[in-house]
Amino acid sequence: MTVYRILMAAAILALAVTTPFFLKAGWPKKTKKSLLLKMICSTLFVLVGVLSTALAGGGSRYAVWILCGLVCSWLGDFFLHVSSKLYFFLLGLFSFLVAHIFYVVAFSVALHASFPEAGFFNLWECLCVAALVLIGVIGARRLQINPGRATIPAFLYMCVLVTMMVKASALGIRCLLAGTPLCGAAAAVLMVGSLCFVLSDATLGMLNFGPKKTFPLKCFNIGTYYAAQVLLASSILFF
Repeated sequence: MTVYRILMAAAILALAVTTPFFLKAGWPKKTKKSLLLKMICSTLFVLVGVLSTALAGGGSRYAVWILCGLVCSWLGDFFLHVSSKLYFFLLGLFSFLVAHIFYVVAFSVALHASFPEAGFFNLWECLCVAALVLIGVIGARRLQINPGRATIPAFLYMCVLVTMMVKASALGIRCLLAGTPLCGAAAAVLMVGSLCFVLSDATLGMLNFGPKKTFPLKCFNIGTYYAAQVLLASSILFF
C-alpha cells in the first residue's frame, strides 16, 4: 500500500509539473508537441484512478464506473486537441458526454449503496439541474458564447455536465449529514472536483466560442480541468 501511495503522489506531482509545459506548447496554436504533452497529462489522471482503485482494495462498482469516465475523458482530450475540425470537436464532446454519464452512474451507485432511501433522482436534484442549466444558458448569452452548428450538442452536454455536478454534490452532502468515516474528505473531493469540471468547461466554451481568448483564461481552464479529474479519480478511495 505504501508503494501505491508513493506512486499516486508521484503521478499527481508529475501532472502538476507537466501541465505548464503543455500550456506553453499549446498557446496560441495547438501543436504536435502540445498534443503529446496533453496526452501525458491525461494518462496521469487515469493512472491516479487506477492507483486509487488499488489503494481502496480492488475494483468496486463505483471504481469501475469512475475509471470508465476517466478513460472516456482521455479519448475526449485526444479528439479535442488533435484537430480543430467540427467532426473532431463533436467526437470529443461525445466522449466527455459519455464520461459524465459514467460519473453520474458512479455517484448514483454509491448513493444507492450507502443511502438506499435516496433513490436515483429526487425533486430537489431535478430543480437544481433545471436552475443551473437556465443559469448556464443566460450566462452563455451574456458572455456572447455562440457554438453555432454545435449549439444543440453543446446544450445537451451542458445538461449532462450539470447533472454530474448535482449528483456528486448530493452524494457529498449526504456523506456529511451521515457523518460517515472521512466524510469531510469525501465531500470535498466530490463537490470541489465536480465544481472544477463545470468551471473548466465554462471557460472552454468562452475560449472556443466566445470573443475573448486569453492565456490566463486558458491556464484557468486547464488548471481546473486537471484538478477536477484528479479529485474525481481520488474519490475512489472513499467508495
